[in-house]
This record gives sequence, C-alpha cells and structure tokens, in this order.
Amino acid sequence: DDRFLAGLQTFLNRHAEADLLDDPPSPTDVVDSETFASKMPIENAINDQNLFITGGVSHGLELLCATLTHPGDEVWVERPTYFLAPKIFESHGLVVKPLPMLSDHCTQNKSKLDPRATAICDVDSDGIGRVDIDRLIDMVENRRVPSPKIIYIIPSYQNPTGRMMTVQERWMLASFALRNNVIVVADEVYHLLDWELNGAGAHSSRRPARMFRFHNSVVSRNKVDMTLFSKGVMDDDLHSSQGCCISVSSFTKIFAPGIRLGWIEAPHHIIQKLNHRGYINSQGGVAPFTGRMMTHAIEFGLLDKYLDRIKLEYRERHQIICNILEEEPRIALLSRNYSSKFNRAGGYFVWIQFPSDVDSLELLKFSQEEYGVKFMPGIRCDPFASKADGFNKFSTTQSGLVLKSCAWL
Repeated sequence: DDRFLAGLQTFLNRHAEADLLDDPPSPTDVVDSETFASKMPIENAINDQNLFITGGVSHGLELLCATLTHPGDEVWVERPTYFLAPKIFESHGLVVKPLPMLSDHCTQNKSKLDPRATAICDVDSDGIGRVDIDRLIDMVENRRVPSPKIIYIIPSYQNPTGRMMTVQERWMLASFALRNNVIVVADEVYHLLDWELNGAGAHSSRRPARMFRFHNSVVSRNKVDMTLFSKGVMDDDLHSSQGCCISVSSFTKIFAPGIRLGWIEAPHHIIQKLNHRGYINSQGGVAPFTGRMMTHAIEFGLLDKYLDRIKLEYRERHQIICNILEEEPRIALLSRNYSSKFNRAGGYFVWIQFPSDVDSLELLKFSQEEYGVKFMPGIRCDPFASKADGFNKFSTTQSGLVLKSCAWL
C-alpha cells in the first residue's frame, strides 16, 4: 500500500529528525526539532525504498530468518534478552549463542552498587546487560572466532534491562558488522517510547538514532562500494553475505497491542529479497486492512496524539513504581543506577535485583500466591541458563549467576 508507506515514512521522519548520529556537544544538548530538522544528515532521512511492512516484530524476525539464513547458522544475542526471541531463531534451525557481555567477568560485591543489596555485580550497574563490543571485535578479528550470521540486539530501552545503547556503541557495532559480513538485527519496538524530560518539559538530550541509520552513516562516511546493491538482478549468495544493520519495529507498543502491524527498515537489496517471497507475492503484501487503518491514524494525527499521551502515562507509572521499590531496602533498583549515558528514561522496564540468596523464581511463586503480584524473573530472560558449549559454561558465568536474582517489572 503506497499510501500507507508514504504515511509511515512521514511519521518516522517526523519523529527521527532529531535522533543523534554523533556524540552531542554537551550532556545538556536540548532538542529543538525545528533546528535539528534543518540540519538532519541525509542518512537520517527515511526512504520508503528501505521499508517493508510486516505483521509485527515477531513476524519481521521470522521473515528475516527465512530469507537470510540457513539451518546451522549462528545467532548471537544479548544476555539477558527478550525471552521469546531465541525460540524464533531456533525454529529455523539456527544456533543461538551469547554475545560477550561486560557482566561476564564481574565478581560479587555488595558495596559497588547499592549497599542495601547483599550481592551485586562488581563491574557496577553500567556493565549489566551491556555488550562487550571490544571483546566481540577481538574475538572475531584477532582470535579468529567465526563470526555469526546474525547479531540480535535491543538497543533502545532494552528488554529487560531498560538500558540505552550509546551512540559510540552503535557506531562500533555497525562498523563491525560491515567489516565482518554480519547482519545486525535491532529490535527497536521501544525506540519511540522516549519520555525523558527536563524541567521545561522538553527532551533533556537527543536520543541515539536507530541502528539502520548508523548502517547508512557508516556506509557513506567510509565510502563503502554499494553499487552491487543497486542492481535489479541480485546474486543471492553475494548479497546474503553482506554485513549490514536492520531495524525492526511495530505499532504494538506505541498505539495498541492488538495492532499487529510493523515494519522492517533495511538496505534496499534486503527489501527486494523480502518482496520476492512467494507468499508475499501471493497475498499481495501484509495486513492491507490494518495498514489502511493506521494510514488514517497517521494522516489525522491520532498516532502522534496517542504516542504523546502514553509517554506521559508511562513516565508517571515509572515514577510511582520506583518510589515504592525504593522503600524496600533489600531491593536494588539497577535501572536507576546506570550512568546518564546508558540511562535514558523510556520504554517499558524497571530492572531490579534481590539479595543474592533470593531465587527470583521462588519469590515469584510466593508473591503470586500471597499477594497476586507478578513479575518476570531475570533467569527467564536468559536462554543459556541450562546450556553449555564451546564458548563457556553459560549457566555458571557471572552473567548467568546475576540473572538468577534479578527481575523486571
């Protein structure tokens, strides 16, 4: 639906015009959309030739696996990560392994983060849930560990830790992907749920751009030869091996859970491969009725108004739940302890840690039975809790041990 694609392109450009591709001049760099709109780099503008409509993020991941991978290919994921994503990859015969994390080598030390908690990761809260990109580069480029086919990340308001990947980290990862023929798939369903405000009610700093924007920027600034990608007839083997960054997102978190409609933002050669899928051609696209509904929601400004409203609502709810949790001395509020460059207010998640002798699974059972309170134990966000292979003993690394006493709300 060309009309829907045009509306989506306009909506995303409007909300991406101030997104950051370079480090800001100061921590107090306040967003002025009119100023930044006139200076928005060309690689930050969205082209409908780079968009593909999906039935949501899960459908997008399913399509990318079916189109770009073969059984036996490896997918490296964050630890912790969205707890259902590994199942999608495994259903395609892909081998899921953990990315190197800064928390892998931490030690237990109660005084490093919050004296109220009895055991916290010694690398401090900035290491929890962060990909160790320097070690990733060293593994692949120096120690010759075979690179994965796909790296799956949630760079904005990560599920479940709530942290934000920095501009520098995004640059490093995008550059690594192009150098090593890796496809970085960024689940950015929370990207627009940005509700960090200053005292004047404006955004206190600029939000890092989506990963596909960094792909374009790395390509343009490093003068990567992309002429092969523009050919109408593609060599599948050649193009499937090219490194790139892909963003997947949907309306489920920014409009309504029942709106199972989303998009993939990717280099044009990948969009072409998706468009050539047999069932896409057979049914004439994805979700035309829902797409037309969202076209009207965009054209009449309903989506913008609703997005502004829910961001304020989430901000208030976040403040309330954090205030309650801070009254309990045995709970460490990890997502509030991230330093400012990793902690940007937004998204869905509050990441906490109980004392190390508390099993979050047992506590969940107790809290449900006694109080009707539910939360997600951190260990359920760890696809390697009971696995081991050539990398390490996943279940006994510090990343795994820490997750056993963590949870998200």
